[in-house]
Amino acid sequence: MNGWDFLRLINGLRQASIMISSEDVRDVQICLDRFPMIAEKQIMKALLIRRPQDLIMFESVWRIIFAANLLGTADDAEDSTRVINIEDKNSPSIGGQGVGRGFGGISLSNSEGHDVSKDLTLKINPAKLEVLMNKIGAFDDLVKAVLADMNYYTWINSYELDYQRGSLTEEEWYAHLNLRSSIIDEIRHQVLALQVHKENSWQPLARQHFLVKPLSNLTDLEKSLVKSSIRKWTRKLAVRPGQRWKPTTRRGLIDIARIVRQSVQCNGLIFKLSFHQRIPRAPELIVLCDVSNSMAPFVEFLIFLISCFKRCYRKIRVCFFIETVWDVSDFIWDEDFEDIRQKITSWGHKISLGYSDYGAAFKELAENYLVNVSARGTIVILGDGKNNYRSPQKEYIAQISERVKQIFWLNPLNAEEWNDPDNIMKHYQPFYRKAYRCRSAEDLLKIVRDVF
Repeated sequence: MNGWDFLRLINGLRQASIMISSEDVRDVQICLDRFPMIAEKQIMKALLIRRPQDLIMFESVWRIIFAANLLGTADDAEDSTRVINIEDKNSPSIGGQGVGRGFGGISLSNSEGHDVSKDLTLKINPAKLEVLMNKIGAFDDLVKAVLADMNYYTWINSYELDYQRGSLTEEEWYAHLNLRSSIIDEIRHQVLALQVHKENSWQPLARQHFLVKPLSNLTDLEKSLVKSSIRKWTRKLAVRPGQRWKPTTRRGLIDIARIVRQSVQCNGLIFKLSFHQRIPRAPELIVLCDVSNSMAPFVEFLIFLISCFKRCYRKIRVCFFIETVWDVSDFIWDEDFEDIRQKITSWGHKISLGYSDYGAAFKELAENYLVNVSARGTIVILGDGKNNYRSPQKEYIAQISERVKQIFWLNPLNAEEWNDPDNIMKHYQPFYRKAYRCRSAEDLLKIVRDVF
């Protein structure tokens, strides 16, 4: 590895939010000199990567720098199509259904029907990819466009139909699912690499860090990393509970039992008076979540965050709403959100039209639930504020605000979108203490520090 590539690698890792000190750089240089028989990548990974979640970024930076020859150039149309082989000895293929359009396609056909194939050939045309980049700004939308142009979705639909007809064994089906993941990962990397080279900056990579990406765009692996980070945050940041004296006086009543125990240990001599200690009174928490389709990914992470704080509160109530309110406090604490999402869908189809109505939800909350809420309770509202031009009915949230200690509002939209014509955030602003954006994991960290 030459010095320029080494500096590019260190800079790329730092831009990707991996902490690397000058001592780390020195240690890497010493090890590279002393142990030339060990692979350079292995040395750098061992010394620079301290957290499992940083391994993804390390692999991306390494491939962008040292596998740049895969990208090709747009100068020569014939040479611009590069072939990447994804080794998968257990990957099935669709007999006679090769796809050969768009970006060069995926070589999926096999003359032996559903027999296993040795590899998958993935072809990408950087020239055409650059054209799509100029039309589509969002990274995930760009990846979907590339996959669509390669007829990837036609391919997976063919597999799903064959599986439903019984043409595929379970082993072949699960091998196909693994292959899907490999294809998407490869496409995402190549799109990201081309963005980095085009912008001559590591910012496209930094935007894909799991702490910065929108929660709605996270992969399954990134979701697990975010949840792991939430667990660490909640362990470090204790809830600040309200405190009260057990008696009414300033220092409390004398604790006779403790004085007697101490005097027995000291041969009947009393050295100091003992008073009753403070008894912590954890506040009550009420969580009100908009569970319309656009809010589902954010609800999942908020519920997980609340579950990590569950023991720190005297009482937690969780309510979902679209038009009407649904108390889900009894079954919401399962870590597997899939069952909860199915219940939400079933409930929403039965009693809701699917369009959020904050005014109606606050009215029902004030009339049916508020009487059982403590005056020291805190309400956390999760919602994008889009009320579909319905009446905000401010008098009900005003009634709720007078009853409880404080209200916090969590909104996944950017702050400038809170003033859109169909958004009711501006109408409710006098009644909540503070509003936070909750679009990414970094936003959740700020919420943990400020709210809980």
